[in-house]
Amino acid sequence: MSQAIVKVAAYVDGFNLYNGMHDARGRRSLWLNMESLLGSLLRADQELSVVHYFTALVQGPSRQHQQTYLDALRAHCASTRLHVGRFQSKQMRCRDCGHSWISYEEKESDVSLAVQIVEDAAVNVFDHALIVSGDSDMAPAIRSVRRIAPDKRLVAVFPPKRSSVTLKQAADSTLQIYDKVPERHLLPDIIKTIDGTVVNRPGHWR
Repeated sequence: MSQAIVKVAAYVDGFNLYNGMHDARGRRSLWLNMESLLGSLLRADQELSVVHYFTALVQGPSRQHQQTYLDALRAHCASTRLHVGRFQSKQMRCRDCGHSWISYEEKESDVSLAVQIVEDAAVNVFDHALIVSGDSDMAPAIRSVRRIAPDKRLVAVFPPKRSSVTLKQAADSTLQIYDKVPERHLLPDIIKTIDGTVVNRPGHWR
């Protein structure tokens, strides 16, 4: 009798992963094929059914490079679902000198990721979940899944240079993405979208 396939869903904290890869290897890993990387972590009896990637569009000149990457993921990775939050401006003021400036704070991404995990567990989307983050804020979502769907297995996947004792304690197990591993799982340098537009890997992401 053939072995049953284990359904795996992945939930990616885009900024936590980006910052870990950038700290480890600069820009070499940023043109990342999420499905290839996460698929390499699975056993033979497991199948990656969906990747949920959570981020927000940054401010400034880096925004165009980020949008290019999201377009490439959308075009090349059929199982990847993008969830794009927002940055909210906030007025800051120095108490000592009175100088003021505008800062930007990411909104919605972490909450959206946590809600998605809990919702998917409730409707049986996955048997196992990979939670790609080193942010301890993900722990409450893991605990919620344990209460409503104790049969689900939850694995914390730490980006390069990232880890969390709180997540280690909450998850069933952990995996670590080591510094050079993402460079073996990059998207093609040139990708054609469904409408014929060509997306090119940014030149300095090499």
